[in-house]
Amino acid sequence: MKIFVCDDIATRGNETCSFIREAGTEHEVVPVFDGALKAEIEKIFQHAQCTLDRTRTSPETDDGDSIFNEPCSDVLMILDNNLAELKISGARHTAESIVGYLRAFTNVPYVVSLNKNPQVDFDLRYLVGDYRTDADLALNTKHLAYPALWTGETTATADRFFPWYWPVLNRTPAVRRRQIDFVEKHYDEPIVTALAFPTQYLNFLSRHARGALSPKAVGTENVTIGNFFLESCRSLPVFMDREELSDRIDRGDDSARRIAARVAAAELERWIRRDVLGPQGFLVDLPHLLMRLPFLLGEHVNDLDRWNDVVLAAEPPFGLDEELYENHLKDVKFEGEIWTKSPCFWWPKLKEDEELNRMFFRDGSNWADAVFCEDLSRFVLRSKGPQETLREFATEFEGSWQRRHVEVVDKMTYSPKSRFAV
Repeated sequence: MKIFVCDDIATRGNETCSFIREAGTEHEVVPVFDGALKAEIEKIFQHAQCTLDRTRTSPETDDGDSIFNEPCSDVLMILDNNLAELKISGARHTAESIVGYLRAFTNVPYVVSLNKNPQVDFDLRYLVGDYRTDADLALNTKHLAYPALWTGETTATADRFFPWYWPVLNRTPAVRRRQIDFVEKHYDEPIVTALAFPTQYLNFLSRHARGALSPKAVGTENVTIGNFFLESCRSLPVFMDREELSDRIDRGDDSARRIAARVAAAELERWIRRDVLGPQGFLVDLPHLLMRLPFLLGEHVNDLDRWNDVVLAAEPPFGLDEELYENHLKDVKFEGEIWTKSPCFWWPKLKEDEELNRMFFRDGSNWADAVFCEDLSRFVLRSKGPQETLREFATEFEGSWQRRHVEVVDKMTYSPKSRFAV
């Protein structure tokens, strides 16, 4: 994988490179600092301006001559948020102000913004890092040194800090390209149809989730990916630009369709992660499913190691009892694996499963008293000594499953602290 490390200050950018190497990665790290970064951003904006020129008659455009458009299968960009020293004429730039253009007009599929909120290590509100970011992920520089962020191995870091909402960076560029291909293929379809959402349960989506798809739509089931791009994809901030691209797509411009797909794929992934999966009321992932139905572990229900095996499991039955999986979970699994970190299941269907309900009440509480710690991506036993730091907090999700747990890691800042006042 090629990693572009972009910063307007070389000393800070070199520090970022050192943190990446500290994590033990073997990727090609390409520094783009100071004047070099300014030149590349100017090329991107010139390319965008040319592409979005309403007087242009040619239906195709090239990708410009930026180094960010060099052919490469896996590319990741790590971009410091504060770009005040670039001295590009006009408004002061940040990663947030340009990420949509990077997404639309370069070959870089995944952008990490650094130090947007350097005083926060763990997001207690929406469990996405920073819910206001337009980047794919908002981190602090020190997080890049955590091997788990790159590999997904929950025990790879000495202090065990590995938020469940962190992606696995080694995989993200390839996954994002699959998402872009999916969006380009299904661009004219309703989102719920393309993702095979069970329409009879759409009322389990929060109002926030439904409203985020389109501010104009009364019903969720008819919002196409194209509608979503035009009306809700704010990382490409100028509505007239999205409108121009949409008009060209309607006229059969394949290059415009690809640009829109790059933007829509990133924002659709964030919508699924934050608004569909985040509340755990429409889709539920494996760790949170196990919190509700521990008996799915069968005879291993009191073995904490088996609980944690489920977190990393990649193949059916995902560490669960094989018979229970085949009889109750296999047919309610969400098949959109490219959109979620962990296998997920339709919670409304499981909730209606009478046999699972009987098993829950029949088994009572005859299982390990374990909780899933969102900041460790691991289960821990609730019954610990008085000096332990296990904390419950209330997220800001709508729905019945707002409360989660963390085992507060020393020297990490959890914010906002008011979420602990439950």
